[in-house]
Amino acid sequence: MRSVTAALLLVAVTSGGATASTEASVARCAAARPVVTSTETAVEVRVLTGCTAGELVFRAAFVARAHGSSCTVVSFALEPDPAAAPQWIRVRLELACAPGEKGLLGSQITVEMFGAQDARVATYGFGDSFTEENPSARHLWTVDHVAGLGALPADPDPAVKSSSGSAGEGGSRARADHEIYDG
Repeated sequence: MRSVTAALLLVAVTSGGATASTEASVARCAAARPVVTSTETAVEVRVLTGCTAGELVFRAAFVARAHGSSCTVVSFALEPDPAAAPQWIRVRLELACAPGEKGLLGSQITVEMFGAQDARVATYGFGDSFTEENPSARHLWTVDHVAGLGALPADPDPAVKSSSGSAGEGGSRARADHEIYDG
């Protein structure tokens, strides 16, 4: 009798465990706090975004750089998808630089995306450079980066310089807007 009871208990535990393991995991996306590195002539911001569904299924490493003189990060913000289970994360930042030697300035954005197997899947980026005659001019780059699973939110201004890509279950988009103001 004991062996029959033990066998029934074993079947109940294993069948209950099998049911629990087949339930779909809820996907979530989050980002680490931005890491800012500054020198006298450049500023760099790195952000790592990861999306999970039980295990890590997508990761995007975002790097934005601005070169000139007296470069700074004016502001940055992380905005998650407002849904109960966030499917994307947005990084917004502003980088400001004054013209450097010979009035040269530049910016560059690079995104590396990785799939579930943590193998490098896709890289995209874009950059720009300017020559500025006015030494007191400040250049402000407003950068918007969105990464996540499934459909990403609509681009607020499709006319702004942007680039995008996808890897496995995830995708990302980066855009940059450039303004010049005096002093």
